[in-house]
Amino acid sequence: MPHTFYEVREVNVTARQVAGVRAQVRRGRVGQEFGRHLDQVYAAAKAGAVQLDGQNIFIYRSATADELTVDFCVGVKASFDAVGAVQPLETPQGVAAVTTHVGDYGRLGEAVTAIHDWCRANDRLRAGPSWEVYGHWDPDPAKLRTDVYYLLKP
Repeated sequence: MPHTFYEVREVNVTARQVAGVRAQVRRGRVGQEFGRHLDQVYAAAKAGAVQLDGQNIFIYRSATADELTVDFCVGVKASFDAVGAVQPLETPQGVAAVTTHVGDYGRLGEAVTAIHDWCRANDRLRAGPSWEVYGHWDPDPAKLRTDVYYLLKP
């Protein structure tokens, strides 16, 4: 699906509580690294330390040419205290550009490109953090849904 099929819109988003593990990940390695970090969040839930809602969220806090700072998170149903590396965190809040990617995760870059193109076309500047909110897993890649957000400067 070429990015020209993505509908990008501007929305106001409020912060959402999540349980997450912050990690430094080499570019291009998120797909290989996320499992071990999310496993810690799910282990804290299994131990009863946190109540999860089951929705995975990856928050990209900063980046260099070689490395990303990523919060690997799961939405929560209630506040909680930190458990080891699992911290109470929040998604960004403010005005964001958002689009929905349906399909294989390996093509999420197309949604990112669509948002970057939309920002250029609409004279909007990105404010830094971006995040992905994943729908429920399905073995059929055509049924996978991911909402991609980029915080915008006012």
